[in-house]
Amino acid sequence: MTSDELSLLDTIHTQRAIRHYSDKPVTEDDLSTVLEAAVRAPNAGNRQQWRFVVIRDRETKRRFGDWYLRAWSATVDRMGDDDRASQPYRSGGELAAQMEDIPVLILACIEKGTGPPAEGLDTRGATIYPAVQNLMLVARSLGLGTVITTMHTQFETDVKSYLDIPDDFDTAALIPLGYPAEGVAFSRSLRGPLADVVFLDRWGRPRAV
Repeated sequence: MTSDELSLLDTIHTQRAIRHYSDKPVTEDDLSTVLEAAVRAPNAGNRQQWRFVVIRDRETKRRFGDWYLRAWSATVDRMGDDDRASQPYRSGGELAAQMEDIPVLILACIEKGTGPPAEGLDTRGATIYPAVQNLMLVARSLGLGTVITTMHTQFETDVKSYLDIPDDFDTAALIPLGYPAEGVAFSRSLRGPLADVVFLDRWGRPRAV
């Protein structure tokens, strides 16, 4: 490890949602690096039911921007004024508008599956989301920004038809990937204290530290 490489903890603590990107291209080597990290994730039964569609085509990215904006607008319309004015939701519309200019979109898909586990027990999230987080952490370590989005799932049928995704797979997340735009920087994430969200043995029981 060189002196300018991030430790794992530094990578985790400075990962943030990036919604504004520069037009600097993402190399195939870096793309392969983040995808290799994704498929190293633990997954249910080691069945490796993930698939990833790498999208560089401008027209396809534009279509995702349209789907995202329609879904985002409908979601914001249902919100109260305070939520609607919050920074992440203001940035959502801007993300949609620039989608076609983002260097790469990665569509994470997951097989529906017909075998074990038992019917009614859905373990797909235990497979796809660790893979997505691996991808996003390694992207951060390379100086690449990401944000996990799911707005497109409101148009799941259209998305699957457009990309020829078979019926036995669902889409799980769309991850924009690129270098942060000028003026956008990684920084330590702001979170509330552990005491507010971590309990000992029973809900609400404080954990002594």
